[in-house]
Amino acid sequence: MVGVSYLPVKDARVAPPQLEAGGLLQEFGEHREYEGNSANVGGFIALIESRAFLAECFRRSVQSAFRLPIFTYSTVTEFERSHHDVSPDIVILSLLEGNNEASVNVLKILAELVPKIPVVVLAYKNDSELARIAICNGAKGFIPVTMGFEIAVQAVRFVLAGGTYVPTDCMFATSWPGAAQSPPPPKSGAITSRELAVVRAIQQGKPNKVIAYELNMCESTVKVHVRNIMKKLNAKNRTDLAVKSQML
Repeated sequence: MVGVSYLPVKDARVAPPQLEAGGLLQEFGEHREYEGNSANVGGFIALIESRAFLAECFRRSVQSAFRLPIFTYSTVTEFERSHHDVSPDIVILSLLEGNNEASVNVLKILAELVPKIPVVVLAYKNDSELARIAICNGAKGFIPVTMGFEIAVQAVRFVLAGGTYVPTDCMFATSWPGAAQSPPPPKSGAITSRELAVVRAIQQGKPNKVIAYELNMCESTVKVHVRNIMKKLNAKNRTDLAVKSQML
């Protein structure tokens, strides 16, 4: 599937062809600052999908939300052989098909090709095992195509801003290597199970809009939960809340 030798994208010398840049969707979320600054950095978004129709659908959809140009590749090998004089800002890897072993191999190759570039995995569904495998092998994001488009865009922007995104239900569905098992709250009833789910999402750096989507509640309800949790933990802000809730 892939070649034996690898040419880092940053070491190549031929510039990619120019693609049209689509318009931005209405700005939303807490990471819009990155989108506002990304148009002039000279990078691009690499999208790897083997099926031409899906690749073009993904490209047009993603292009509508970002100023960065989108370049598509059918395989990691094609991406490897495409010489660019700049590295991509992010790689979106479609793993809608294939087994976990093949997914691990592709992720390892990408980690070697572009070691400092974040990789986001597109998956068929909320597969907690595949999410665990993806993150443990260097991916910075896991996005099932069953989620809404705006939430997926928010997740990509979050990864571009330096975060790691995994749907909350994937985190709860399986044990993650190196993750300490959280003990129950020190005071029975001090934090409800719903509030605890919000706390876990805040600890991952997720904004209220994403939390509301993943926990199937209104954004205003999330804000109420956040206020209540902050009062219970005597937290001054979300960062303080994330720190003080580590033992929950």
